[in-house]
Amino acid sequence: MKRNILEADETAVNEKYHTGKLLGRLIAVSDLSDEQTASLLSCDSTLHTSSCECVRRCCDRIIQARNNHEKVFVGGDYDADGISATAIMKRTLDVLGIQNGYYIPDRFKEGYGLSPATVSMVKEKGYSLIITVDNGVKAHEALAKARELGLEVIVTDHHRIEEDIDADIVVHPDYMEPEYEYLCGAGVALEISRNLIGNRDELTAIAAVASIGDVMPLWKETRRIVLAGMEILRRRIPRSLDAMLRPGTPVSWTSIAFQIVPKLNSVGRMNDISNVNTLVPYLLSTDERVISTYAAQLDHVNEVRKELSEAQTKTAEKMVDDSDILLLYNESFHEGICGLIAGRIANSLQKPVLVFAKSGSLIKGSGRSVSGFDMFSFFSDFDEPCAFGGHEQAVGISVNAEDFERFCAHVKTKFAAENYTYEEPSLTAVSVKADEITMDEIMALSRAEPVPKELISNFALTDPVVLSVKETPKVTRYTLACASGPLEAVLFKRKGIVPPEEPSCMIGKLTLNRWRSNVTMTLEIEDIF
Repeated sequence: MKRNILEADETAVNEKYHTGKLLGRLIAVSDLSDEQTASLLSCDSTLHTSSCECVRRCCDRIIQARNNHEKVFVGGDYDADGISATAIMKRTLDVLGIQNGYYIPDRFKEGYGLSPATVSMVKEKGYSLIITVDNGVKAHEALAKARELGLEVIVTDHHRIEEDIDADIVVHPDYMEPEYEYLCGAGVALEISRNLIGNRDELTAIAAVASIGDVMPLWKETRRIVLAGMEILRRRIPRSLDAMLRPGTPVSWTSIAFQIVPKLNSVGRMNDISNVNTLVPYLLSTDERVISTYAAQLDHVNEVRKELSEAQTKTAEKMVDDSDILLLYNESFHEGICGLIAGRIANSLQKPVLVFAKSGSLIKGSGRSVSGFDMFSFFSDFDEPCAFGGHEQAVGISVNAEDFERFCAHVKTKFAAENYTYEEPSLTAVSVKADEITMDEIMALSRAEPVPKELISNFALTDPVVLSVKETPKVTRYTLACASGPLEAVLFKRKGIVPPEEPSCMIGKLTLNRWRSNVTMTLEIEDIF
């Protein structure tokens, strides 16, 4: 890995924005516009409400459905964003008094998005209007089926539009004001909801979690949604989300990303022991008994997912060879965690990786790429897959079992022929001395939360003075000398880095670790040498 350690003069930034030394230093070396810097530091959580034509038409049609006593169906998706969007739309229809139903498809048996079979079921059950959330722009067969059956469809989505969408109304950030360009699926649903029923704290918090879970750019209205949602969550609203945080954990974008989002996603991944459709009433519940019981079940599902992921990643790692693109298939792999395995190995080896599992007569895989290799474009013209989708850095592929060997050979032949190379991964950090690190300076870093990817956020501590080292099965903990008190540097062993006894440099993020009444300064190590 290439290390890029920068020296920075924070004086000008600090004088203009009163950031303090450390945050000013990060801003000074990051490629932010003046507008972005002002937005980053403003802490503005005042939500706006879109008044664009597509949102207005959508809302008018929903009100018409209420006035005509129509039944409205919500078609969702099985990830954190899609589940959240489904919950937001359902609560909105409930408040309006509209008879409604919803369905999130089985990730493995039915696949992504609205299907013709679901459309037929909707017609049979007497619905007259379908609203998709976090999907629909690619549901061309389902939309054609709806038109054939005389059903109206409102597509609400945020994924890339590649073809004309044969729906009655399409609500999408591309058709909204520039402030809304970074909305996730739940963010789009929230804008519709705010127009129809006004501000609802619990729905804002749900949209904030979805925005973090879908790794949206943290600017404009999306940033305000996340800031507002975190403020609401700190008031323990809604209790369903609050119950997913470990007791005593402060609400931050990182605690949401690493504690709430994985639990929401795990239900869709582990559908053999859970049902993703049960998450919607849980998110909307106010019953403490229901919330407590279901939150415990979520913990269990997520723990099973983590254990399986750890075990099967080890199996996959044993299959790795010296190929420049890795195709790893084992019948024992769980379809729901193939993407997680591929991501870990791709990050570790800096190679594109596809991991496949058996699914009936199909072999289904998930791929994860590396910087400089557009995986979606690479696979777009293959004939063998019977299903394919994704984007530049991640794809999903299904191949008939009898075509799998030919597919693998085709991949390797094409990859070799096109002579792909990818960028060497790099880690950029800003130089800092131990005597510059204080509790106040680390606290000032929180002004940048939620941290956008455009902000360099790693520090490089050179010539650290190590007072002690403690090994545990999962981490190596260094206690470092610091002018304002001890600094704990934590290296997680899953990173695969051999910890030196006398390091010359530690690179990572500076945080405050709160546990009960204790607050400690912590460096979460990304690299050490």
